[in-house]
Amino acid sequence: MRNSFPTVGVVGAGELARMMVGPAAALGIDLLFLAEDENDPAAIIAHHVVGENRELETIREFAKKCDVLTFVTEDIPYSVIRTLEAEGVTIRPGSRELAAHSAKDYLSDIPKSNVIEISALVARSPHGQAAAWAITLVGRENDRSVWTETPAPGISGDLANDAQKLALDVARECLLAGVMSVVMHVSGGEFFVNRVSMGLHENGNWTVEGSRTSQFEQHLRAILDLPLGDTSMSSDFAVVGNVFGGEKSDMYRPYLHLMARSPGLKFHQSRTEVLSGRKIGHVSAVGENILDLRECITHAVDYMSGEIDE
Repeated sequence: MRNSFPTVGVVGAGELARMMVGPAAALGIDLLFLAEDENDPAAIIAHHVVGENRELETIREFAKKCDVLTFVTEDIPYSVIRTLEAEGVTIRPGSRELAAHSAKDYLSDIPKSNVIEISALVARSPHGQAAAWAITLVGRENDRSVWTETPAPGISGDLANDAQKLALDVARECLLAGVMSVVMHVSGGEFFVNRVSMGLHENGNWTVEGSRTSQFEQHLRAILDLPLGDTSMSSDFAVVGNVFGGEKSDMYRPYLHLMARSPGLKFHQSRTEVLSGRKIGHVSAVGENILDLRECITHAVDYMSGEIDE
């Protein structure tokens, strides 16, 4: 008997791809990953094939095993996507969205000082249903994202609504199919668009514990043209801290201390080799007291990286 559940082909097998596995399993959707290495985060826990994810022929053969393709990497040549679409391959987001993204007509001149970074995460399905999550504050150090807080503290309701509306307008204008993140800088009560990223984004990792529908489930719903899920928050606040490799190489042992200290703390390990400065996962906590959540996440990140002891 033919299986009526679709197979989603995911080009790329990194951390974000890995986090699609749980929602897909819950929905009964088969995932197949195109990994560059057997030890990629998604490849070590799910069905995959290994191949060069920038080569037309490799992706063409991979697509034959799938009902729809989605990309969790930014390295795919635009010409490859256009060629596959012309051959009848369903790709979401596809060349139309990427072309609109590349045009960058909506990018702003960004102030150089006294700015904070926020992220507006939205989703849209091919038949036009759209949804937006709460605005997220992004903390950066050394030109990398290190933590997020949602909803973004210090952002007025009017500004948050305007940022959500802009992101939804961009999604509609480019006929988005999937999830999209619009990163903005805020200064003097105004926001300025910095970059637009099609597909899953690490700024949306808070949605796993913090939203009724995570970005990973929503992306699957959107690219399969299913009704979108509820994006309301499951708790008052959600805080995420990215964990980078440090002095500790054993990322399992910290569970003993951290789980006992903070039973509500959630862990997301990418299972990549622990190297100094490399992102190896993140921790997340939700609740009613933002100060307690910040302390919990800061302690966990510092402990896992070896900066502090118990």
